[in-house]
Amino acid sequence: MVAQNFSNQYLTGNNFRGQNLNGSTFFKARLDGVQFNKNAQGTSTQLRGTNFEEAFLINVNASNAIFAANTNFGPANFYKANLENVNLSGANLTGVNLSLINTKLIDLSNANLTNAILHEANLSGEGSEPPNMMGANFTGADFYKAKLKSADFTGANLTNAKFQGADLEGTSLIDANFTGAQFDASTNFTDIILSNAIFDLANLSGVNLTDTNPPEGLTQTTSRFRGANLTGFSAEDINLAGADFSAHPNGTRTQLGGASFADSELNNANLTQVNAEGIFLEGADLSNAIVVGADLSNANLGGAILVGANLTGGAQLDNAFIEKSNLAGANFTGANLTNANLKEGAGDNLTNFSNANLTGASLEVGSFIGTNFTNANFTNAKLEKTNFTDAVMVGANMTGVNTVDVVGLTMGSSGNDTLTGTSTKDNIFGLDGNDNLNGGDGADYLDGGNGADILIGGPGQDALFGAAGNDTLTGGGGRDTIHYRSGHGSDRVNGFTLGATGDILSFSGIAAIDVVQSGANTQLRSGNGIAGDTGFGTGAVLMTLINTSFTATHVSTNVSSTNRPIFQFS
Repeated sequence: MVAQNFSNQYLTGNNFRGQNLNGSTFFKARLDGVQFNKNAQGTSTQLRGTNFEEAFLINVNASNAIFAANTNFGPANFYKANLENVNLSGANLTGVNLSLINTKLIDLSNANLTNAILHEANLSGEGSEPPNMMGANFTGADFYKAKLKSADFTGANLTNAKFQGADLEGTSLIDANFTGAQFDASTNFTDIILSNAIFDLANLSGVNLTDTNPPEGLTQTTSRFRGANLTGFSAEDINLAGADFSAHPNGTRTQLGGASFADSELNNANLTQVNAEGIFLEGADLSNAIVVGADLSNANLGGAILVGANLTGGAQLDNAFIEKSNLAGANFTGANLTNANLKEGAGDNLTNFSNANLTGASLEVGSFIGTNFTNANFTNAKLEKTNFTDAVMVGANMTGVNTVDVVGLTMGSSGNDTLTGTSTKDNIFGLDGNDNLNGGDGADYLDGGNGADILIGGPGQDALFGAAGNDTLTGGGGRDTIHYRSGHGSDRVNGFTLGATGDILSFSGIAAIDVVQSGANTQLRSGNGIAGDTGFGTGAVLMTLINTSFTATHVSTNVSSTNRPIFQFS
């Protein structure tokens, strides 16, 4: 069909269904009730290269119409057009120019707007007049300074779309895909309804997101930001519960440096491996969040809720501010908390700082009753007035700590100390010097520190760690555990009980042990684990079990299964 010219005409109720109008022009025309939808045979109306510039369309049905370019015609042009109650559902608007259009009650559901140009387009709606973008494909579309207030993007594909300067106030972003989309500080992101949206690899650097919540009836937004750039992103006091900030499958780590989530809900969020140095999380709820391997150096977590959070995998929290935070059940195993501020922090018997580096950290006036600090490094830490009642301190390094008015710890000095525990559980550290430690009653932990120390557990299931030097250890009553770490001298163990209910030997950093009977005693020497080796029994004596005959049958009952060495017997 030959292209037609309807410029400046007033068309009412015209039926163009299924026709070929490629290259036609409707410049400044008024179209009222005009039909461009499929005909009875299912043929779509062709409007390639058609010019609707400054036209006024009201009550027009152009569903499934084709406005996209082909080899003979470019895409249609709607520059400065007015569209009121126009149905473009399912239409192909690929590459179409929709800049400066003004709309009301527009329906773009399931339309294809790939690479469409929507510069300063007005697609806003209020109350019962929201623009319908549900299921539309906006891949690569450019929404520069577009007005999108109250738009419904449910299920829409906005991959690599551009939103610099766009107004997204009150939009519904349910199941929408913004992978690789571009935003900036001038994008208006407020009053958003967010659920299951995807922002993977998107650029949200400098964006300010406010008043965001899941749809009514839901408690989590559960959206994805994997590999996104959120540097300087601000999202204070909003709901991002269940959000996924972990690394993208292509390996790109999410950037959260300098971002602010103060007072926001991030419970059950996944922050695995995020780069978040200097992130601001004051008062945020991170309950049960996964922060494995994340870099939160210099982060502000003051007053944050970290109940049940997982910060393992070498999470970096050096110089972090974690003052007055709730750490109940949080797992900091292996985390770096060098010079971190945990003043007035509150942990419990489920909180775990095993193998954590707390060098120079401040834990003053904190409460860590029953908390696990196994093998934690407290070098030069500040522990004044902290409550460590019933805390697990096995293998902890207490070099240079400040323990004025501390509760639950008994500390020696650089000299030769005699320290005696109470009738309840004690954590006693001899530190330097040749010390004499007696746990008394209760399930105690005794740590000799440097020097030739004498440790006596007494009644109860005690843990004894001679540490550096040639020490003498006596567990006493109860099923006691004797700890030995590589390089910690040659210890003498008295009264070691064998059998299924007997005492336990626990080794760290020891790969193999040769067991040598020496009269009534048993020597445990360093070995190479090679059966029949000519050098058997010639290694350094690690430990001597006095008046005890330790045999192969006792390995399973009296040696900890954790890091168990290879035992060779003569």
